[in-house]
This record gives sequence, C-alpha cells and structure tokens, in this order.
Amino acid sequence: MYKGRHRTKEIIRIVLNYENKIQYSSINNEEAYNYLKKLHILDRLSENSCVQYSYGKYWVIINKIIIANQKYYVITIDLNNYKCSECNKVLVDSVTGLYNRNYWEQINDGSIYHYPYSKKDLSLIFIDIDNLKEINDSFGHLAGDKAIEIVGQAIKNSIRKEDLGIRYGGDEFIVLLFKQDKKATKKVTDRIRREIHKLAVEQGMNIQISAGIACTDCLADLDDMIEIADKNLYREKETKKEHNNKVNDLVNEIREIRDELNRKIDGKNKIPTGAEILELSQKLDELITKYSEYRE
Repeated sequence: MYKGRHRTKEIIRIVLNYENKIQYSSINNEEAYNYLKKLHILDRLSENSCVQYSYGKYWVIINKIIIANQKYYVITIDLNNYKCSECNKVLVDSVTGLYNRNYWEQINDGSIYHYPYSKKDLSLIFIDIDNLKEINDSFGHLAGDKAIEIVGQAIKNSIRKEDLGIRYGGDEFIVLLFKQDKKATKKVTDRIRREIHKLAVEQGMNIQISAGIACTDCLADLDDMIEIADKNLYREKETKKEHNNKVNDLVNEIREIRDELNRKIDGKNKIPTGAEILELSQKLDELITKYSEYRE
C-alpha cells in the first residue's frame, strides 16, 4: 500500500510480509520494488539478526519483527549513506576516506553486513607501509600523513565499488575483495603497488609497502584470513630484507674490487701484470651485472 509521495530527510521505509510483498512503503510500490531489486535487498533478508550494509551511496538496514505471530521485515534505506559528519567520525577514517577499524570490527562481529559480503569467494589483502617511520623521521609527521593518504587513495583508485578498503590502524590497511580468486587478488595487489608508486612520484615521495593475501578457498573466518595475510606480509618483508642485504653485500664487494683495481692500475708499489688487471676487471663486470639483476 502506498503511503505518500514525499520522502522525509532522504529516508525510504518499506515493510514486507513473509511472502516478500510490500505492506507499506513511503514511496510508490513500483519505485519501492525497483529499490529492492537495485540494492539486492531480497537476497539479504535474515532470519536471525539485523542486517546493515552499504551499497554505493545507499545505506540499508533490515530488521525482522513479529506481529500477531506473523513475520515482517522493516527496511530503511538512507539515500545519503555516510555523508553525515557524525557517521564519518565513527566509521570513516579522516585521513584516507576509507572505512576505519570500527567498521571492520562491526563487520567481523556481524553488527554490520557489508553487501556483498559472503564467506564464499572472499579475498583479503593486508598492506603495511615499510618506510613510514623513515618518512616521519626525515620529513615530519605531515609527510607521514601524506604517505598514509596516498596509500588510501591508491586503494580507492584500484578496487571496485563493491570491494572494501579499510585503514586498519597506523600504517596498516585491509582490502576485502568479493568474488575474486587468488590470481585476481594478486593482480589487484600489483595494481595498488603501481598506483602508490605513481601518486608518490607525483608528490616527490618514495613510499614502500609490503602486502600479504589470503583467500576463502580454505578459510571462512575473517580473523583467520588476517592472520594468514599477516604471515604472508611478514614473509614478504623478510624476503625484501634478505634481498637488500644481498644488494648491500654486492655494493661493498664492488667497492673493494674497484679500489683494488685502481690501486693496481696506479702501480705505485708494484706494476701489475695484464692477467691480474684482466682478472679483476672481469670480476668487477660480473659483480656489476649481478647487482643490476638484483636491482631490477
């Protein structure tokens, strides 16, 4: 039954019976059914808890009530979503514009249902800024905030609107991807890395990140996914550390061979043979080639 043509404060309310037929709507029924379809509301009706999720610019709340032993669903659609300042303070990070840790915790405990969140085909990327402390120490905390902002912007630029970017805390970020397998998740991770590099270069900055991924092909719990992604992130950090140590060792070895070669060429104490010069030159060339390969 249609009850009025004017919306109040950009809020739509719809009541469905157990057959999913409209019993009340603050807009006309045809438009109400369009919203039910557009926002996938009928797919999200729950027998147990209140369901809340964002979809584009909309915020949807679904409550189940019992009247005279009959089941009804009261659906509230906020057309403004999180444009209100109070909501931004509570669930949106002020630096990046991504959702914050509060939003993540409410998804994790079921207080908020983020469409199209499902335990199937869900992938998680855990991102950490490697050199944030170095940026803060060298250029100040405003530069550090800029680095965090750039990573947040890169995440937003690299994911779909149905995916979810979260600033988990400090220099840590979570990306939830829906209906993406491991291969696709790796592609998104690479896209985020490229976008960070591009935005950082535009600001004259160097921002390095590590990332770990986890998929629900073998996991169903978000906490387990974070744990696995965190372990993969740590593994990447260790690999980078080993790589950097090898590069530093090569630099030191190149420097030593170069200095020795220069001393022999100078010939102040002893004139070197051609074979000695050739051997050192070849060794230096080999080390420089290996260094170039490590730097690629």
